[in-house]
Amino acid sequence: MIGVGSPLRGDDAAGRIVAEQVADLGLPGVEARSAHQLTPELAADWLGRRMVIVVDADVEVADVTVRGIERPAAPAALTHHVDPAALLAIAALLGEPPVHVEVISLPVHDLGLGTQLSAPAAAAVERAVALLRERCIQPA
Repeated sequence: MIGVGSPLRGDDAAGRIVAEQVADLGLPGVEARSAHQLTPELAADWLGRRMVIVVDADVEVADVTVRGIERPAAPAALTHHVDPAALLAIAALLGEPPVHVEVISLPVHDLGLGTQLSAPAAAAVERAVALLRERCIQPA
């Protein structure tokens, strides 16, 4: 899983904080990392993965939301920042793309300069970590 966001823009850091907390759980078979934004270079890291989950702040959702990503026929024009569908398309061009890609969107409101999450964003982080923990623990 990859948490996305800026640690200097208040609630925008929520995805990265989820990644840090999931990494601290030490779940078997789960690699958690964070990035400022999704860039084309990350597609190589997606090769051969069964599942990739992107966690990001979103001002347009009211609650923690999970949605699957379908691979487009071809990647759109590349820039320094891409969305998860474009990364999936790039990974397919490079080799074996992930079998499944999901985006977990976290409801946020305060994207101003600062390093603290608002109370609602902190609650969304808590819900997302619980959701990921539940989904990533494999029955023995």
